[in-house]
Amino acid sequence: GAAATFASGERPPDKQTAFADWKVREGQAFEEAFEKNRNELKDKKNDMKDALTAANNAKRLIDNAKEKLARKQADKGPEAGRDEELIDEEEYALIKSLRETKQQYRESFERHRAIKVDVVQIEHLMTACKTKLVQSFEEWYDQKYGHVARHQAEAEAKAVTGERYDPQEMFDMMEADRLETQHPDALAYHKARKNAARDVRQRGKAATTVRGGR
Repeated sequence: GAAATFASGERPPDKQTAFADWKVREGQAFEEAFEKNRNELKDKKNDMKDALTAANNAKRLIDNAKEKLARKQADKGPEAGRDEELIDEEEYALIKSLRETKQQYRESFERHRAIKVDVVQIEHLMTACKTKLVQSFEEWYDQKYGHVARHQAEAEAKAVTGERYDPQEMFDMMEADRLETQHPDALAYHKARKNAARDVRQRGKAATTVRGGR
C-alpha cells in the first residue's frame, strides 16, 4: 500500500510486532501456504515412519521364515535329495509365506523411498515460502515505514549535534544511509568525502567571519 503519514517525532512500529500483524493481513496467503506445507510435511513424515516400520517388520518375518525353512530342510537329511514331491505341507507353507513377505518388504521399502522424496520436496517448498514471506514483509515495511525511520534518524542527528543541515548535507546523510544498507564497503569512502567537503565549507565560513570582523 501507499506509505503512511506520521506526525513529527513519531517512530515506526517495532518490526517484530509489525510482522505479527502483517502475517494475518497482507501476508496471510504466505502464512496459509506455509501452514499447509507444514501440515502436509507432518503427515508425510508419519507415513514415512509407518512404511519404515512395516519394512522392518517384514524383514524380521523374512529372517524368521528363512531360519525355519533351513531347519526344516536340514531335518530331512541328505537322503531326501532334490525331489520336489518330498516337500511337505509345512515346508510349502513356509516357502509361500517367505515369498509373500518378501513382496511386502519390497512394497514397504519402495513406499518409504517415494515418501522420502515427497518430504524433501515439501521441505524445499517451505524454505522458499519462508524466504518469500520475509522478503515480502521487508518490502512492505520499507515502503510503509522506511521514510519514517530515515526521518527519525535525521531528526536524532540534528538533536545531537544542534546543527542545521543545508540541502547538500541532507543529501549526504540520506546517501550514507542508502550505502550502509546496500553497499557497506562504499560507506567509508563516502563518509571521508563528505567530511572533507564539510571542512572546506567550515573554513570558508570562518574566513568570512574574520574578514567581516576587521
